[in-house]
Amino acid sequence: PSSGNSCCGDSTEKGSCHQQTCPRPLDIEASLSEDHHHLNIWPNDMKEPIVETKQGKLKGILASVLGKPVQVYFGIPYAEPPLHQLRFRKPVPAKPWNGTLDATRKKHSCPQQLYPEIFDIETGLSEDCLYLNVWTTSTTKPTKSVIVWIHGGGFSFGSSYQSWYNGSLLSTMHDVVVVTINYRIGIFGFLNAGVPEAPGNMGLLDQNLALKWVRENIRAFGGNPSRVTIFGESAGSFSVHSHIISPLSRGLFQRAFLMSGTYHSFGLLDTVFESAVRGSKVAAKLNCTGTLRDLTSHPDIVLECLRTKSTKAIFEAVKDVSGSKMVSFLPSYPNEFFPIRPSFALRQGQFADVDVMVSITQSEGSVILLSQPDKRFWDEDLKDVRVEDLKPALRKMVALWIKEEYEHLLEYYAAQAGQDDKRALREKHTDFVADLYFVCPSKYFAEGHSARGNSVYSFVFGHSSAKSMLPKWMGVPHVFDIPYYFGVPLRDHGNYSDEDRRFSREVMNAFVTFAKYGKPEIDGVNWVPYTPWNPVSLWLQPGNYSMQHNAFSINCDYWEQFLR
Repeated sequence: PSSGNSCCGDSTEKGSCHQQTCPRPLDIEASLSEDHHHLNIWPNDMKEPIVETKQGKLKGILASVLGKPVQVYFGIPYAEPPLHQLRFRKPVPAKPWNGTLDATRKKHSCPQQLYPEIFDIETGLSEDCLYLNVWTTSTTKPTKSVIVWIHGGGFSFGSSYQSWYNGSLLSTMHDVVVVTINYRIGIFGFLNAGVPEAPGNMGLLDQNLALKWVRENIRAFGGNPSRVTIFGESAGSFSVHSHIISPLSRGLFQRAFLMSGTYHSFGLLDTVFESAVRGSKVAAKLNCTGTLRDLTSHPDIVLECLRTKSTKAIFEAVKDVSGSKMVSFLPSYPNEFFPIRPSFALRQGQFADVDVMVSITQSEGSVILLSQPDKRFWDEDLKDVRVEDLKPALRKMVALWIKEEYEHLLEYYAAQAGQDDKRALREKHTDFVADLYFVCPSKYFAEGHSARGNSVYSFVFGHSSAKSMLPKWMGVPHVFDIPYYFGVPLRDHGNYSDEDRRFSREVMNAFVTFAKYGKPEIDGVNWVPYTPWNPVSLWLQPGNYSMQHNAFSINCDYWEQFLR
């Protein structure tokens, strides 16, 4: 495997990244705040830690956080680089290596369109991106609970190397092993031509292989492979749901936390035919198809041609085909990973009986404003926006997130607002996105999973930092709950308050007690499980923890005819 020491230039070679950014070593000079006392994360002068996995030895970083040691291992290969003939194929387990592999530097993130206004990524981009990272406090006894993070990003963007996803605080404060993983996204991770050379769901198969790596190797890091919890947000939550459903992931984890998303939304799913047709359009841009030759009729020939194209060329062709859509290639069915449609699996009881937490944020849909560069639409009162301009703009924003067949359903929501009430129109359009993608699918999942006798703990994340730069009307948007689970407010003084830091500690503790014991705990709160006959969710907000009945949207009854 690559040592990760060389820069990734603006190359057009196969497997290379398409922007000139160099991976950089861990920045461990961040400071922490606890009750106004400042503590530092600093390099420890002790010898660099060495662990031995099934593939070989790894050298990591030894640091100190909150006065406690933490070992950090970056860029551990769990699969062979998916280059050349391995492009579009199922992942192949990483081969053993001789000597000691340097795991002190971050590796590349997978190729993607960058959205710096939404996510920061701290590395360059390359198809050679199938690596994972581990944080642990000690490796002496394999008894620690293991927490595996799967990043989101619509299966089109995102990385384990986003700054929020630093596992050091979660590991040291709660004595757990934290794992974050990269997986293929976009066309490289989800093109499905219905053949072994491009079977679809490669990104989910990457995740599956990473979980198998955890099962086989986590003891070397002090982790117990029988105490694994997977969690993810948005597409990461869809991924978690994927592993609950897929027969290929049975027994690889014991608990799961789904943050904002399940497969009861039709939005993030393709059939094999839909994926192949979209792939054929990309192939046509690259002169890999002919009059009677595309991915549906001659997949072997077209795929062989696509494997000769550079990462950059394929990426540009995908952008041409996708236009302004943020999401292009998606998980698909039926295939080895998903034998049946995922939403049907819940009805038929074809899923893992594991304990789960499921959550949404208070205002999931307001995230669509992040795709709107015109800041007039961010204004609290929309004072510089005319009603006749607002309606088409909102429809255009929503169209970035949904398939065409749902656009007419917007009228149901628009009818709930007065035709001249600009703020209400904006609110209902964002409610539409929230209910379709996140709120109602989470409700249906909680009902179905708990109906089988599984423990389900549901909550609504209702806190936004007083220091947030977002407009107040946006509430608590999609994504903005993530920092609190990784303790970001504890290491970012400028953007968070003391209230945020206290709240972060509470939600971290709730999550970790669930991961360790199967029941989330917050001092002074009797957190009751969600059941079909007692559909209660915890409202989670500093100083306001309360169990609420039917906390999900009232529109979920309407959506049931489309989403269940």
